[in-house]
Amino acid sequence: MLILSFDFQQLANRDAFYQQLAQQSHCPYLFGNNLDALWDWLTGGMELPAEIYLRHVARDTRDDTFAPVLALLEEAAQSLDGELRLITC
Repeated sequence: MLILSFDFQQLANRDAFYQQLAQQSHCPYLFGNNLDALWDWLTGGMELPAEIYLRHVARDTRDDTFAPVLALLEEAAQSLDGELRLITC
């Protein structure tokens, strides 16, 4: 099982999130750093099953920087029928 972890207190912006995602999930190509690329990777390229730990997410979504990413993660988790689990801590 692939395990990824993101600390939203340490992420400066979405590009930093995308870079960490590509590194942690062993993306073999240049990641597109956008929501479409994120969806494609989560639902068709990334190794599954996977768990994604979202640390300090509540504090850092107030400015909406990561709100679209978090919404997409939720949607992907729902569409993948348990193959992708999101864990907020």
